[in-house]
Amino acid sequence: MSLLAPTPKRQCNRAVKRARRELAHGSTGLFSSVFWYGAVDIDRKHLVVWVLLAGSPSRLPAWYFPSKERADREYDADLLAEIGRMRETVVACFSREGWPDAERIDVGFDSETRVTDGGGWHYFK
Repeated sequence: MSLLAPTPKRQCNRAVKRARRELAHGSTGLFSSVFWYGAVDIDRKHLVVWVLLAGSPSRLPAWYFPSKERADREYDADLLAEIGRMRETVVACFSREGWPDAERIDVGFDSETRVTDGGGWHYFK
């Protein structure tokens, strides 16, 4: 057993696994999936977490980062509140894994259908 601190990648994997369980358990049907990417071994500031949402893309925001954007009035207040709760869940999962400044993590939200139709990973380029 190693006494070394977990690597940033290992922390991300564990935090996202925990977030996936918690988001699925607490979901009202809006949550679809969650994943992370970024060169976190170079610098943790490169972390981006995406939460993909189920439902009609026309009612879901695209490339929405609630910590960076003010709420867009074209979306339902209840939807934006649920997205805010999902972001808080992701941040809490990273915090429990010892991620420094977890509240500053970039957590983006988009429609799973929009991402699939946009080419999967290519959508994020």
